[in-house]
Amino acid sequence: MFGVVPKVLWEKRTSPDEKNRIRLGLNCLLIQTAEKNLLIDTGCGFKYSEKELEVYRIEHETDILRELQKVDVPPEKVDFVINTHYHFDHCGGNTRSEGEEQVPNFPNATYLVSRQEYEDANHPNERTVATYFPHNWKPLEERGLLQIMDEDQEIVPGVALVSTPGHTAGHQSVKISSEGKILFYIADLCPTSAHISLPWIMGYDLFPLTTLEVRKRIYAQAVDEEWLLFFEHDPEFPLGRLSQENGKYALACEPWGESQG
Repeated sequence: MFGVVPKVLWEKRTSPDEKNRIRLGLNCLLIQTAEKNLLIDTGCGFKYSEKELEVYRIEHETDILRELQKVDVPPEKVDFVINTHYHFDHCGGNTRSEGEEQVPNFPNATYLVSRQEYEDANHPNERTVATYFPHNWKPLEERGLLQIMDEDQEIVPGVALVSTPGHTAGHQSVKISSEGKILFYIADLCPTSAHISLPWIMGYDLFPLTTLEVRKRIYAQAVDEEWLLFFEHDPEFPLGRLSQENGKYALACEPWGESQG
């Protein structure tokens, strides 16, 4: 998760287990406008073998459908699902198993993905094939629920896609604007608050130097416009604001329980 950063440095920010795995969150985001419900990413889902569950130590303390029910949003009322990219931990909840068939979890939603990501996921190479599982998007395509996006654009007023390549070539983030304030769902451009240092880039990133350049651009905007950043994989601090001093970035975070409002 920390690429070339030595363990002696990163273990000060997050504690590994005996297999060098670290605890990560799967923080999906529900956006509610006056008329629409939009969901950003859908987590891991449940379509895994016992071996895969053990390798990744996937623990379902809760799941996205249960959390949506708590706020009175049944699956049928989700209008859009935005997938930042097609790695299984971001789109596994797009579908579920019913017998031998994979069906959409959100049957009335339009699922959005960038064209570059769609093409790369459908034509994986030896490095990427292990994380692209077609059952997470093919059932959507077969039912006409998939919409492939060619460029950054506003989905509904105040919710816009922003291309942020590096982790994958087609990776995208989401910019939410409301009442003069901005929340930026940064996704795997910066997965946790522990990764906020510019060179702390994941080994999973296919184009780390692109990640670095995109981070510089996004960070500068985040500081200038006082964005609130949303970290998808942080288990404790999903929200934070950036500041810059003496050429270095610092992050002021809040615990999840204090930030849900």
